[in-house]
Amino acid sequence: MNGDSYIVDGSLQRLLDVKDVTIGDLTEVRELLRGGSVVDWVQVYFSSIPGVDEFLKVYGFDPDNVVEMERLNTLHRQAVSYITESLGLSLPSTLTRPAQVQKLFLYASSSGPYRMKACTVLKVMHVLNHLDARQLVYNLNISERELFARLEKRVSATVMQMVDAGFDIDEYVPSQKTKESLITKTLSKERGTAARVFDRIRFRIIANHRKDLVPVLLYLKKHLLPFSCLIPGESNNTLAPFSDLVSEALGVEINLDTSGVDRHRFNPFSHRDFRVISFVVDIPVHVEDLMQAAGLVHLSRFGHQVFIPTEFQLFDKATHFLNESGPAAHSQYKDRQVREVISRLFKGHVESD
Repeated sequence: MNGDSYIVDGSLQRLLDVKDVTIGDLTEVRELLRGGSVVDWVQVYFSSIPGVDEFLKVYGFDPDNVVEMERLNTLHRQAVSYITESLGLSLPSTLTRPAQVQKLFLYASSSGPYRMKACTVLKVMHVLNHLDARQLVYNLNISERELFARLEKRVSATVMQMVDAGFDIDEYVPSQKTKESLITKTLSKERGTAARVFDRIRFRIIANHRKDLVPVLLYLKKHLLPFSCLIPGESNNTLAPFSDLVSEALGVEINLDTSGVDRHRFNPFSHRDFRVISFVVDIPVHVEDLMQAAGLVHLSRFGHQVFIPTEFQLFDKATHFLNESGPAAHSQYKDRQVREVISRLFKGHVESD
């Protein structure tokens, strides 16, 4: 360990394209597994403008694209207006007129007096961006088929990059729930609505060894998953304690609060022996070309991207085999779910002769 980072061995350096893994990296991965809301964060972990730019690319903003950065500046102005006018809070000029919007991320990462208010500005910008993205989907009338195809292309490209880099991945399975599966899942929920079914598209990654799971998470976070876009309450880690996973991957003990990370999100149809790391993230997908093709460039006031709730499931090969060879198997999960649907639909029904 060196200061606020962990020095990793040569093989991990090559895979992750970093010399060390920072406390911020592990904190962001921890939050993926914890399933909390970014609105509750009191600090982020950026140390340089290039680091901020790297995150912005994952979040869907190209720092070299003038139009996209102006969009980010617009979100900043709207956030400042909301905070000062609607909430009646004051903000220092350092935050209302930063030299560049990336500076906000550095202030929110510091131990200085601007940290909390910088975090507040970023949180409101994040919410505004998501609200505009919803408006864009509504007004552009994009088919789910098109969006899912774009999402799968992006995720698959990232996984292929991992394989090419030497990640020890045994299997990668993209899948989309069928209409029948969505009906069953919705009917089986006590408060079931289609809007609450997040995992309509899912990506399963099976690593050959358990020690490979944290490097996979770190790579996904760096290249695909904006940690701020985690959907709260949808994370689950029953595979292994987070501290054990990090220790196996990096060969060090971690000094992080891991409370709430190793949690079992209650699902009445899952068997107690089922082991998985899973979470749901809003993945940004660019749609500028669709706006232009439809002659709807005026919709650019809502931004250039939409967000697709996407579930990720991670296993190691041995755990996945155990899951599928006993009572925790997916086929038995579906059987339990179907029985519950039948029971609910026929509740109170008495057959007559």
